[in-house]
Amino acid sequence: MLKRLSTGKLLVYLLVLALVALQFPGAPQVLAAAQVYEAESAVLLGGAVAASDHTGYTGTGFAGGFTDSNKGNASAKFTVSASSAGNYTAALRYANGTGSAKTLSLYVNGARLKQISLPATADWNSWGTASETVALSAGSSTITYKFDTADTGNVNLDNLSLDLSLGANLALNKSVTANNVFSGFPAANAVDGNASSYYEGAANSYPNTLTVDLGSTQTVHTVVLKLPSGWGTRMQTLSVQGSTNNTSYSTLAATETYTFNPAANNTVSIPFTAASARYVRVNFTANSGATGGQAAELEVYGSGTVTPTPAPTATATPAPTAAPTATPSPTVTPVPTATPVPTATPAPTPTPSAGAFGATMPYDTYEAENAAYTGALIGPSTTAGELASEASGRKAVKLTAAGQYVQITLAKPAQGVTIRYAIPDNASGTGIESAVSMYVGGTLFKDINLTSKYSWNYGEWGTEGGEVRWSNNPNAASTTPAHMYDEVSVLLDKAYPAGTVIKLQRNASNLNFGSTAYVTVDLLETEAVPAALTMPSNYVAVTSYGAVANDGADDTVAFNNAIAAVKNAGGTYKGVWIPAGTFHLNNGSKGAGYDSSGTRLYLDSGVSVKGAGIWHSTLSGNYAGFYLRGGNVTLSDFKISGSDIIRDDYNGLTAVEGNGTNSVITNLWIEHVKVGFWFTNQTDNVTASNSRIRNVWADGVNLHRGTSNSTVTNNSVRNSGDDGMAMWSDAFLNTNNTFSYNTVQIPTLANNIAIYGGKDNKVIGNLLTDTVRTGGGISFGTNFNPPFMTGTLTIQGNKLLRTGSAHRDYGYQIGAIWAYWLNNSGKAQNLTVNVSANTIQDSTYSGIFVEEPAPNISVTYTNNTILNSGTYGVYINGSATGSSVFNSNTVTGAPAGTFVNASASFTATGSGNNW
Repeated sequence: MLKRLSTGKLLVYLLVLALVALQFPGAPQVLAAAQVYEAESAVLLGGAVAASDHTGYTGTGFAGGFTDSNKGNASAKFTVSASSAGNYTAALRYANGTGSAKTLSLYVNGARLKQISLPATADWNSWGTASETVALSAGSSTITYKFDTADTGNVNLDNLSLDLSLGANLALNKSVTANNVFSGFPAANAVDGNASSYYEGAANSYPNTLTVDLGSTQTVHTVVLKLPSGWGTRMQTLSVQGSTNNTSYSTLAATETYTFNPAANNTVSIPFTAASARYVRVNFTANSGATGGQAAELEVYGSGTVTPTPAPTATATPAPTAAPTATPSPTVTPVPTATPVPTATPAPTPTPSAGAFGATMPYDTYEAENAAYTGALIGPSTTAGELASEASGRKAVKLTAAGQYVQITLAKPAQGVTIRYAIPDNASGTGIESAVSMYVGGTLFKDINLTSKYSWNYGEWGTEGGEVRWSNNPNAASTTPAHMYDEVSVLLDKAYPAGTVIKLQRNASNLNFGSTAYVTVDLLETEAVPAALTMPSNYVAVTSYGAVANDGADDTVAFNNAIAAVKNAGGTYKGVWIPAGTFHLNNGSKGAGYDSSGTRLYLDSGVSVKGAGIWHSTLSGNYAGFYLRGGNVTLSDFKISGSDIIRDDYNGLTAVEGNGTNSVITNLWIEHVKVGFWFTNQTDNVTASNSRIRNVWADGVNLHRGTSNSTVTNNSVRNSGDDGMAMWSDAFLNTNNTFSYNTVQIPTLANNIAIYGGKDNKVIGNLLTDTVRTGGGISFGTNFNPPFMTGTLTIQGNKLLRTGSAHRDYGYQIGAIWAYWLNNSGKAQNLTVNVSANTIQDSTYSGIFVEEPAPNISVTYTNNTILNSGTYGVYINGSATGSSVFNSNTVTGAPAGTFVNASASFTATGSGNNW
């Protein structure tokens, strides 16, 4: 017989008829369980024989002999009985340890129905189930599985389970919980009826459990698990349990390893003895394709009545989310790097855990499309200018009428709420003011003011001339808008417990309701708000120099006086303290910080600034930015809320700019400025960490002009108007810098992360999502005229989700990872680029895209996983020259081709790839 390795035994068939009570008193009903027919007892012909030399079978053995020597002859004929005419589900339990899908032919009453696919199982002692729908007349019929000449055979058959078609899915849109969740993949995805979204358990935290509440006690007999149909084959080990009270659980299907294979639509059916249950739990303990259990759909079938329920409420999950597909290896997020004492010692390079990526932030993210809502779902879309294209996960919910809402239920206690939203611009491009009502626990908390003042730009680069790069004129050509979303943060009156319902609802009483066509809700983020910090003993408070919180008056003079006091204290004071409250910095002169023509808070060496916390201390206004003149400072624990309404590269405000040598920038919240962090002028050893940068008009972070030995780690950047993070070797080489474990979402122009020249830099463990236009997820090369590019560039262990975009100027399609050697002309020299262990998922176009001349450069792509590209897995553009090595890369789901080299001047070598 065909040989297999040993695994656990699987219980997948029903043994008896179950007597159960209807939900109505006094009305008992007998339910017919699935009929199970053992293959060893079937009529075996053509070399098929009964055998028992493997484990895990049911009954007394299984049917073997479906080998190549019996091709065209081997068959197993089951005589089955149907109590009434109708459609039945015929579930064949089989083993296939060959490593690839095999086929048999299915006959009903002697007539060939179709060829069926039997995906590979883990080994010859593991069993899978392949289900087909067959039409049967009442009484006896025959169902035969035959190794026809057109089949590939080489399987063993255990039994045939026959049952009436499953009927209604009792779990659809029901309440579902998980004991743990991986970032962006909530439990609600498993019962939303959409097999392209999915739940995933927290990495390396088995068991991962999914528990669905059917609403009332039902009689259940089958669980169906689905993964997105385009995913590659994977095995998951799991069991199924049931309970009537959510306290005491019994085993419905014992632990077994199931194979999910795209040839069978990545669907596994698990029948079991009919039982009464209100709560059905799937318990995952292993997954060959990821480090947590995964389920796109958890379906439950039985004889219970489907009770209509409202759309599910989102389960809290850290950002970005949206309609992802296969994620092979999300794992534990690394412990954040300790904030270093400022010294001249180069920051160490983090050692990534396999598959770890993204920032660990203190908030939970609820995507509107996964919440309960009554508005209209928009998206998915990748078309620039459409609201859905700039939404997290390419989807959002548009509220157009009074009474429409988006509603979440807190999974953890929270007092802070952030809303990402879009409302229309006005005809003059200056924005409108509106509001949405927030209800907490069913009671109106207050109307939340919304504005489009800080969103919506038009035109093309340089439309307005000078250094104003875009336009606020809706009639500027092109009229395709961009940067359409903004965010508002709300501090609740107290911390509310888990289980509290928070609802955003449009009401006719909302500000400018009649002239506001819609409120589009993309996501909500909720978090605990730490108590306000207290002033350290060696700091001076701005309130001691005349600043008054929350009075609306300008506090610029008070801040400058406090800064001068620290500077002139001869070391007695370390820094300036910002107490709780909002302080305004609106008086001054427009101009740049780098030439001192513009008003900023200029910090000389050694003058630090600290606040009471990002939910407590805020600097607001036209000039609420810092320019660092000499470094050796710490900036921490406050919010910067600027007033920039368009990108102005000269007058625009940068939150933190200048020479950050030996400085620590941590726990800042930045919005409505030109740039978040811009370190320049040969900065050495700056660490920027644990900060959130939102809704800026240009780069989120830029290491510029010779910045070296610096680390940007555990930050979240969303809705930048240019690169989310960039290293730009402008005039001087950036050397030995690291972008690690950051989350960069939705840059509305350019790349999530870009490396322009430099030496020995690293991009490690970042999560990059939803590129909009003219950029890739990670771009590297010689763009923007660096002096040269040398040493070793490491791009390792990042996850790129829905990245790459259409280039606004060039008119072609950019891949998720973009090797871009524009104007190289020998700038890249003695250079090694290692691109390894990255997961590239759902890229808009190609997974890897190479263009422009790159001779004499060593570029190696190793162990990268490319899943469900929009076009190619790897595409070498016709303009490319040079060579690259591709080793052990895997492409799954690339409709235009797994690997295409369109250049006669480019050489690709390597081995172990699946193309």
